[in-house]
Amino acid sequence: MQDEHFLRNWNDGHSRFSADLDRGLNHLAGRLGRHKAIGNPYGIPSETGPSLSPAARASLRGLGASVLTVTLWMVVLALATPAPGLAAPPAASAACDCIVRLPLA
Repeated sequence: MQDEHFLRNWNDGHSRFSADLDRGLNHLAGRLGRHKAIGNPYGIPSETGPSLSPAARASLRGLGASVLTVTLWMVVLALATPAPGLAAPPAASAACDCIVRLPLA
């Protein structure tokens, strides 16, 4: 009963709480953010547009996707394939030399 009461009160006041919190955080960010921007301190010229054509950017995205796919496949295969040190040697047999023989007398 108390949980239901709490949840109903929370749902009723949640939108107001969120709005108040958002307004308070924006107010703090505005107060803290009032500093002068540095601008361009080193005088490096900035380009206004992209230096690559859309076709070149698409080609680079495709190349990146291919490299990422090959890398992921290599990781999966490396994890799925047993390492030589962890696998049982091919000469090992299931029988062992530690059979206990009890005397019959």
